[in-house]
Amino acid sequence: FGDRSVIAVDLPGHADGQFGLLFAGLERPLLYAVDVQWLLRALTENRTPGFPATLIAEDASAIEPTSAMLRRFLATSGEVMLCHDPAPTPYDLALSDPEAG
Repeated sequence: FGDRSVIAVDLPGHADGQFGLLFAGLERPLLYAVDVQWLLRALTENRTPGFPATLIAEDASAIEPTSAMLRRFLATSGEVMLCHDPAPTPYDLALSDPEAG
């Protein structure tokens, strides 16, 4: 946006041109890493995606270096959010909506 509140981050491996969004201005910087991994737990447990993820990956050899970059970001107190992970996050609208149940 010109003010560096949101920064596009290259995330090679899964899809050609895939990028995530870094919200650097938050108290705890957040990287929305789309679907570099499907589960944050898999990322933190150092599990590399296997079949079928590697079958559909644009560049399977880039998945691990990208995952390692995300682990380094987590190690420096950053937060990573993934689009397929069913685990609740503080950013889920349903959690902050009292009428959602």
